[in-house]
Amino acid sequence: MAMDQAIQEREKQFYDEEWKKITVREIRGRVVIPQVPTLSGKRVLVCSCGTGIEAVQAALEGADVYAFDISETAVQNARAMAEFNNVPMQVQAMDFHHLTYPDDFFDIVYGSAILHHIDCDVVGRNIHRVLKPGGVAYFRENSDRNPLLRWIRRLAFGKPGGYQRQRFLFFRRNGTTDEYPLTEEEVRTLRDIFHGNLQRYNQTFEFFYLLNAMIFKKRSVGRKLRAFDRFVVRVLPFLRRYSFQQELWMQKPSGKP
Repeated sequence: MAMDQAIQEREKQFYDEEWKKITVREIRGRVVIPQVPTLSGKRVLVCSCGTGIEAVQAALEGADVYAFDISETAVQNARAMAEFNNVPMQVQAMDFHHLTYPDDFFDIVYGSAILHHIDCDVVGRNIHRVLKPGGVAYFRENSDRNPLLRWIRRLAFGKPGGYQRQRFLFFRRNGTTDEYPLTEEEVRTLRDIFHGNLQRYNQTFEFFYLLNAMIFKKRSVGRKLRAFDRFVVRVLPFLRRYSFQQELWMQKPSGKP
């Protein structure tokens, strides 16, 4: 998504409010990245850290964690979460389009639900620059590959690039006015930046579960819809590529700047 100052300010204001809902707590679990057995001993950058949970998970595993977010609220969350869980972490407010980290600095760059908010050409080059040769970038993102979801999105909320509506009948958009699922063009841009070293995963199939996110908003209903999604993709495995969720695994070639 192309960014201008007005969009950037709307995104910042939205998440400054959204991340105020986070409660500091004990963190468990770990960040799982394909082809990376452990984060222990690695220098990891967590992009747009939001709640701070994944940054803390990486630190608990023994990673040397750096994290940033454009939202000051998110930065405060991450620092508080790290302090509560007694792990060291370097966190600062920063715009993804203007990273100040040195070249060839990180073993791992990680993010969740962020690339579709920003300019993938600019940000992709930043990720490539700060990764060490052979380093891995891994991002969990939504996807624009499902033509049915694309049609419903346009019918309900209008065209992307500043949605005209946030509600339609029983449906309510989650997220900012300007964000739009990661497009195939943006994935191709990232693949070119990483010299073709991009793999796409669909580790989970998410389709019917979206009804809970937009309508029911109940944990019990969500569990049932997730179970139904798992059943559907077992019976019709070719549908996996049309999941609303996707994961991008990118590697900076060894020996290349």
